Amino acid sequence: MVLNFFQLKNKLEKYAEVVDQKSIEIPEFYTEYLVVAEDHRSRFHCGIDQVGILRAIYKRLFTVEIQGASTIEQQFVRVVTGDYSHSLQRKFREQLLAVFLAKKKTKIDIAKVYLAIAYYGYNCEGTTGIAKLVGSDLRLASEDQVISIMARLKYPKPSANTAVWQEKITQRVSYIKKRHQLAASKSRQRTLHAAA
Repeated sequence: MVLNFFQLKNKLEKYAEVVDQKSIEIPEFYTEYLVVAEDHRSRFHCGIDQVGILRAIYKRLFTVEIQGASTIEQQFVRVVTGDYSHSLQRKFREQLLAVFLAKKKTKIDIAKVYLAIAYYGYNCEGTTGIAKLVGSDLRLASEDQVISIMARLKYPKPSANTAVWQEKITQRVSYIKKRHQLAASKSRQRTLHAAA
């Protein structure tokens, strides 16, 4: 597998421009829900979650369960490139670009732009898709609305609403709420320890 680093550098510059252009579209508070839903170790890695990768390999080798290990940075790169192929070359290139991008842009800006371009289901994509779900002023979205949007990243809405999809969304929303409460509790504890 030969990678053209000049081509990778050009792609990285293009992606960095996308971050600069679109990061203003999404309110910052959305990102805390994205992190707990999709990449809860985000503050500990530089674009690649080594713990997640090891967990995914273990699950693949020793169970029937298949889990992903993509970070928000990797998910952003995947959406921007439109490359969803199941190859090691694609995954390696995605990881390289994610690490390089994380060095150039803040995690919050990358997360906001990912939300601004992500797919949420049938006829519901990016910032305009979010606006269809919460109204034109994204800053006025309720916590439940934002959590529902994050749940759609894993389970995009099909063209016809089904009971199976609705059950998956309900479970995902519950999962994200619990993770968010846990993260908020840990954050309060860190603040108390720092003040002591």
